[in-house]
Amino acid sequence: MNNKFLTLWAVSLFLFASCKKDIVPEASTGAGPETINKVNVVNTDYNYLSAKGNVQLESQNLSANVTMRLKKDEVIWASVSKLGIEAVRLKVTPDSVFMVNRLKQEYFAGTYALLQEKYKIDVNFKELQDMLVGNFVAGDPAKEKYMDMGPVQHVRQLRNNLQVDQFVDTTRYKLKRVEVRNLNNKDLMTMDYQEFDNVNGKPFPMALLLTIQQPEGNTAKTTVVAVKHKQVSVSETSLDFPFSVPSDYERK
Repeated sequence: MNNKFLTLWAVSLFLFASCKKDIVPEASTGAGPETINKVNVVNTDYNYLSAKGNVQLESQNLSANVTMRLKKDEVIWASVSKLGIEAVRLKVTPDSVFMVNRLKQEYFAGTYALLQEKYKIDVNFKELQDMLVGNFVAGDPAKEKYMDMGPVQHVRQLRNNLQVDQFVDTTRYKLKRVEVRNLNNKDLMTMDYQEFDNVNGKPFPMALLLTIQQPEGNTAKTTVVAVKHKQVSVSETSLDFPFSVPSDYERK
């Protein structure tokens, strides 16, 4: 079992969210597409959401099972396991981040400021939440460039040295792709939302493909993480978000 792979899925969530742009309040959700900063889009709305599926590191042909639970605007919880044995558990709230690595018997617990200080990851809870369910993330309208490309609505946002491009498919009004480029070192991170299915009357991406391309000398290093949900449900019924750390684990 590859220890680095089993933590990569959780870490990738933070890396991707740290590249996203600060958001502004969204318009209320209606039966059809809503208009957010000129973009017509159907965002997933829920109180509680749960998903079960598989995560795979394609370059090394390694896979694990993942269970994810969310309470909107309050908690993100995930568990990654292999052969029925949990390896990593993650719990994120609007002000704190907790992650336990059972393979290395260590854990992280702290604020977003501490996460940024130790790992250089600037995380916004709501952006991470929206990214997981495939929602369009709006920014400052004055700093966005909107491009109508026929079947695709394209929005470009700039954040310091980052260029964020979001692509919304007009056939179903769902976010289909996000590209984040580091204009200094040419790093590129993309998230593709695929295999849409009906969840609570709205299209939901049952497959996510995260690609990270990083220059490394004269060669390019590419990491591809694929997540495929087997089951997704939303409800008003409360879910559990258990998290505990054994007393002999080392804090990182």
